[in-house]
Amino acid sequence: MITKESLLAAKDSVNETILRVKQLYSNAPSEKKIIFVVEGKDDVPFYATSAKPYMPENWEIKIVPAKNRRNAVETYKAIDWSIVSKQLVYFFIDRDLSDYTDEETPIDSNIYVTTKYAIENELCTVDTFIHALEYHCDLVDVNETDEAAISSFFELCWNSFVPIAKPIMAQILYWKINGIRANYANFKIQNTFEITDNGTVRKTEYQGNDTLLQDLFKQSNVPFEENDISHCTTVLESKHFPEEYIRGKYILAFFSKSFTYFVHNSIRLLPSQKKAKDTLSLGYENIITRLCGIMQPPQSLIIFYKKIFTNIA
Repeated sequence: MITKESLLAAKDSVNETILRVKQLYSNAPSEKKIIFVVEGKDDVPFYATSAKPYMPENWEIKIVPAKNRRNAVETYKAIDWSIVSKQLVYFFIDRDLSDYTDEETPIDSNIYVTTKYAIENELCTVDTFIHALEYHCDLVDVNETDEAAISSFFELCWNSFVPIAKPIMAQILYWKINGIRANYANFKIQNTFEITDNGTVRKTEYQGNDTLLQDLFKQSNVPFEENDISHCTTVLESKHFPEEYIRGKYILAFFSKSFTYFVHNSIRLLPSQKKAKDTLSLGYENIITRLCGIMQPPQSLIIFYKKIFTNIA
């Protein structure tokens, strides 16, 4: 529900972000400081870590989390770019479902927009899965046979996770297209499935899509009604693959649960029967923080970084 209080809070949040950017910018040129505005605090570790290899010597990055996508966009729009240099202030915005809706996604030389739903979609890959096991779980000497088994397990779990996430994303798209305000960020997809040797399986109470969607409505604070979301499913599938349109936070939930399961069952899942050590205690809320050092940035982001630092070098 949109209330006067929520609108005022959103405005205050944007003003707070703008103020922070202005404070940092006041001495940015003389202090060799570059400013990144990201959507949320969870984005900070990755962007801070991934940009460092491309930075000129003696420069530093200051990162301002805007709290959400809307605030990041509104902050960009509110800055007077006639007095603020676009070579010193950059925005990193998730694409979300903006390819299908009227959500505003500004285009400018100092804006990076993810090629998939969110930056998490680019990072929670099978390569990250394998590297995390190798570098953090004492499986440094896995052979090709083991690596193939890890890849097969990841693919099996992913392919059986997609049918769970697909109707949820179709319903979210339906809400967006029809202007229905829904707090779908509250939905805990991690509570709807388990990981097994045979892949991702729905919990008993979520065997049907009806029950799944009813819970989505409830947790999103939207009165339940049956919607024909078949068109939304078709639209999503016509333009993108699931790894591109599934919400980033849902992919984090999938990654953390499948990774934890593999670590605890590696003796049975690996042909070599090696035992992995659970040194990470991964949850969907800490994956980026724990693994940002081994996550490979997408090529589009690397190109953007090179452009940034070529401009200021």
